[in-house]
Amino acid sequence: MNQAVTQSLLKSLRKSPLKTKPSSFWLQANQRLLAKSLSELSWEEAISPLELDNGDFTLELQSGTSYQFAAWRTVWDQLIIDPASIIRTGPDGQCSSFPDVSQLFIDARTELHLTSVILANFLEELANTLMAEVRVQQNYHQKTAAELIDLTDDELQCYLDGHPKVTVSKGRIGWGGNDYEAYATEFLPDIQLEWLAVSRNHCQLSKIDDLSEQALLSAVLDTEAQAKLLDVFHGMNLTAEAYFLLPVHPWQWQNKLVNLFAGEIAAGRIVHLGAFGDPMLPQQSLRTLSNRQRPKQLNIKLPLSILNTSCYRGIPGQYIKAGPMISRWLANIVNTDPTLANRGVIILEEPAGAFYPNPIFTQVEDAPYRYHEMLGCIWRQSVHDKIKTSERAVLISTLFQRDGFNEPLIHEYIHRSGLSARQWLTRLFNSVVIPLYHLLCKYGVGLVAHGQNVTVVLEHHQPVRVALKDFQGDLRLIDQDFPELESLSDYARSVTTRLPAEYLIHDLQTGHFVSVLRFISACLAEKGLAEKGFSEVDFYGLLGKQLQLYMKAHPELNGRFKLFDLFQPEMARVCLNRVRFKLGYGDASERPLPELGTPLNNPLATTFREVP
Repeated sequence: MNQAVTQSLLKSLRKSPLKTKPSSFWLQANQRLLAKSLSELSWEEAISPLELDNGDFTLELQSGTSYQFAAWRTVWDQLIIDPASIIRTGPDGQCSSFPDVSQLFIDARTELHLTSVILANFLEELANTLMAEVRVQQNYHQKTAAELIDLTDDELQCYLDGHPKVTVSKGRIGWGGNDYEAYATEFLPDIQLEWLAVSRNHCQLSKIDDLSEQALLSAVLDTEAQAKLLDVFHGMNLTAEAYFLLPVHPWQWQNKLVNLFAGEIAAGRIVHLGAFGDPMLPQQSLRTLSNRQRPKQLNIKLPLSILNTSCYRGIPGQYIKAGPMISRWLANIVNTDPTLANRGVIILEEPAGAFYPNPIFTQVEDAPYRYHEMLGCIWRQSVHDKIKTSERAVLISTLFQRDGFNEPLIHEYIHRSGLSARQWLTRLFNSVVIPLYHLLCKYGVGLVAHGQNVTVVLEHHQPVRVALKDFQGDLRLIDQDFPELESLSDYARSVTTRLPAEYLIHDLQTGHFVSVLRFISACLAEKGLAEKGFSEVDFYGLLGKQLQLYMKAHPELNGRFKLFDLFQPEMARVCLNRVRFKLGYGDASERPLPELGTPLNNPLATTFREVP
């Protein structure tokens, strides 16, 4: 189909839809997920849309199907697609203005190298995601950005779209409809945890010295609930010397633990005590829960043996002992390092962790990793216990979330702050990016700073500091002997992944620039502020300027800045969706690793302006 014919067809179809319109929530969710899929698959170079004139694109597939849509291309080589513009033309020439997102993957299975087995499993994960997306659409339907940012911090998480890069971001294989309603973030459920008494001789427990086990109970149980739990505990003739009280997610207990740990239960090494405690609200990650009634209490992170986004969401035992050590070490760093202390950086410590290995599966050393991560708990400090009453804490992914009228929330934050976009972003970069880069350069610490691991603290809607979390598995160290690492315990260093500088820098470039800033800059450039001259070139030029000012203020780190050079002309293109297409759904003893595409042009290099 030549360009002239295609563009004529696009105009006529957009004026005259060719089939009955589906229900509104399903239509919105499906169109948005379809646009996201086309965008990310194109960015990952799995498909190759052809650009026509006037912002129109066409995707010709080997199946004989084509997709047409309107879009614009960002500095990251990403297509920002108008969901309502997408039209599918089948091999028979029939056109649809409301194509199903599932049909795209069937149509493109040759380009995506999908076997029938992988495709069928993927379509199930996609259907689950679409079901969850419909609920998200219902949540913020008719809600404005102003109304959304007025929600409490924990509740706002339930209105977020989730992972911006993964097409099946809410796949949750293992859950049915009832499970979604009972445990999924977007349903704002009240979850009451189950409690186990577990043998101390078989459970690995690690905590900082100044934390009592009483504090771990208080994270979920008020005084009355603790008394009830202890009555049951003592009524079973159990003693605190022999048993540790461990919370578990109710889904995990019913669906995994009662059968796979049956031998331990029968032997009396695990004793089920029942459900007790405050209602807990799941955060975006599902397995981390915050106390809805007493939000300053410790958060609870629990295993959920469901496949979601890229892997099974268990808790590996290898980091349990080191977790409290690493997070306390980081907390000491940000309190004593002038660059970090002056910026008020918050480390959400993980002061305690517990892990109960399955004695059957530990004998199968190369068993799929999910069987080694089924029972445990990580206690994490709540950001609400770390901020002032005048401050608000929001996940950084909140900034590129859109309301029910397609307005990005960052627009409302900037509007309410009274600052210009340039002033607001300058504060954001200095509060978030500079601390992350400083940790990397001075201490050789890489954090996977994606949208769920970074919390922006706002005061009067202006960014003032950052809170960082998730140090068990999402923290890596330089493979060199930086003297700044000597204060970290030998054991913690031995179990933490060590990477060369050229790999460690990806935690900042891919984990934050590509996974977070790529979407924020597109929101600002797309409309509104772009009309006032704030383009992506302005965005990354401003980021580059703040980085250079920081570097000029720290000449003692010049050697490290060369080692971790953020201004190289190219950077890695890390492709998450292609991993699922390649590896499929078979079990593996290790978590999957991402695929690499062709290198990306680095926006920091293309917008580089030397600071005088």
